[in-house]
Amino acid sequence: MITPTFKVDQDNDSVNITINTPYVRAQDVDLYVEGSEFRFYLRPYFLRLHFPGNIVEDDNSKAVYDPSAGQFSIRVTKETKGENFPDLDLLTKLLARTGEKTSIEPKKPLIEVIGGDNDQGSTTTLNENEIQDAIDFNWELPQEVPSSNEQLSITTQYGFNNQYNGYFTHVHETMNEINEIDEPEKSTAESRREQRIASENTHFDEDHYCMDYANDEEIKDLCKFKTIYVKELKRVQKNKKNEETKQTNKPLIQEINPTDVSGDLDMDNLSIEDTKDSLLKFSSKEEAIMRDLPNKEYLLSYEKGTYLGLVDLMFAYSYNLRVTEGDNNVESVWCVGRISPTLSSLEQFTVLKDVLISSFRRALTYPLYRNFTLCEKILQDVYILFKLGKRAILKALIDMKELFDHHDVYYVYSKILLDDYCVWIQHSNENVLRTLAHELHHFQVNKNELGWNLQELEEIAEQMRDMEGEMEQDNEQDMERAELII
Repeated sequence: MITPTFKVDQDNDSVNITINTPYVRAQDVDLYVEGSEFRFYLRPYFLRLHFPGNIVEDDNSKAVYDPSAGQFSIRVTKETKGENFPDLDLLTKLLARTGEKTSIEPKKPLIEVIGGDNDQGSTTTLNENEIQDAIDFNWELPQEVPSSNEQLSITTQYGFNNQYNGYFTHVHETMNEINEIDEPEKSTAESRREQRIASENTHFDEDHYCMDYANDEEIKDLCKFKTIYVKELKRVQKNKKNEETKQTNKPLIQEINPTDVSGDLDMDNLSIEDTKDSLLKFSSKEEAIMRDLPNKEYLLSYEKGTYLGLVDLMFAYSYNLRVTEGDNNVESVWCVGRISPTLSSLEQFTVLKDVLISSFRRALTYPLYRNFTLCEKILQDVYILFKLGKRAILKALIDMKELFDHHDVYYVYSKILLDDYCVWIQHSNENVLRTLAHELHHFQVNKNELGWNLQELEEIAEQMRDMEGEMEQDNEQDMERAELII
C-alpha cells in the first residue's frame, strides 16, 4: 500500500483532511472514523491517522473528490466542539504506528507497575507531571554517562539514544572529513572526548584568530544578518504586543453574529489580524520528508543528554545559516558536521556548560570565520530556535537532514542521529524546551574557559591593527609630500 500525500487543518468544529490520490475511482473509497482514529483506503492508497482528540462521523461530515486535481477533501466533526487539536502540522506524529491497536482496545502504558497496596496492581504512564519535570530539569547538574564497558553489549554504542554501532567500521576508507575519532567502533565516551579536546588544541590557529579579530568588517556584517528565525520571533513578539494593546483599544472592524440577540459584544476578542502568517510554515518538500519518516516512540536511556545534543546541533546549524546568510553552499554540510561535537566526535554531554564551551572551541578552530563575538551571536540564534519551540527546531533539523542525505559519505549521520531527532522532536516536551531556552538566554561563555589565551591574542591583534593604521597614515603623508614637491 502507498501512503498518499496529505494535509490536515481544523476549524472550530471539525478537522479537514486533504488527500492527494490521482488516477483513481472515487466510488471505491472506504472511510473509517472511530474515537481518535481516522482511516482512508482507496487502492493502492492507505492512510491511518491518530488525532489528539476524538472525532465523529455525523451529518456535518462529508467527503468530496475533485477528479481534475485528483484530490479528496474530507471533513470530519470533532466530538467536542471548540476543542483545539495541537500539532496537526507535525505529520509524522499523526501517522499511526505499525502494529498499533485500534482505539476500540485500550492502549497499555509504556511502563506497567505490578503490585502495590491492592491485589490488582497499578499502572503509570510516562506523560504524568510533565510540566513539573520540566521545571525541575537541572541543566548544570553533572551526571555520569555509562561507559561502554558497563553496557551489556560488547560493541561500542553511539548516535541517538546510544542505539547504533557498525556505521564507522571502514570510516578511514570513505574520505569522511567530519569524523575525528581514530577508531570509532573501539572507542568509549571518555576516549572520544579526550581525542576531541586534543584535536581542537592541535588545530587551533592563533594567527587565524588574530587576523579575524583585527580584520572583522565581514564578520560585523554577518552579525547584522537577520535569519528567518529572528524575523519570526519579532513577528511573534509584535503580535503579542498588538494583543496586549488590543485589550485597551477597540478594533477598527467588528463582526456581529446575527444569532446573538443579547446585544453584548466582547470587543476585546474581535480582530482582523491573520494569526496564520507564520514565516516557518512547512513547505511541501518538508512535509514529504516528515511523511517518509518512521513514527516511533522512544524510551530514552538518558533524556537530558538528548536535549543537550540538540543544543550543539542547533549551534552548528545556526553558524552555517548565519555565515551563508541563509543560502547553503557546497561547504555547508562539512561546516555543520565539523562544528558539532555530537556529529564529528560522537560526543555525549551531561551539562549545558560543556556543550557550549565545546561548540565555541570548535567554531573558533575549524570554519572560515573564527571570532568570539560571532560565536556569541550564534548562541543568541540558538536561544531563538528554542524560544520558538519544536516547529522551528524541526524545520532546522529537516534542513540539516536534507544536507546530509544528499552527500555520498555524510549521509550516515542522518541514519544515526538526524532521522531520529526529526521524529523525536515532534513528541518532545515544549516545557523542557522552554526551560532550556531560558538557560541559553542567560548563559555566558567566558573566554578564559576555552583553554586558550584569547585575551592576549586579542591584545596582540589590537597592536597589529594600530600598527597597520599608523603605517597607512605614514604612507598617505609621504604621498602628499611627494605631490607637493612635484
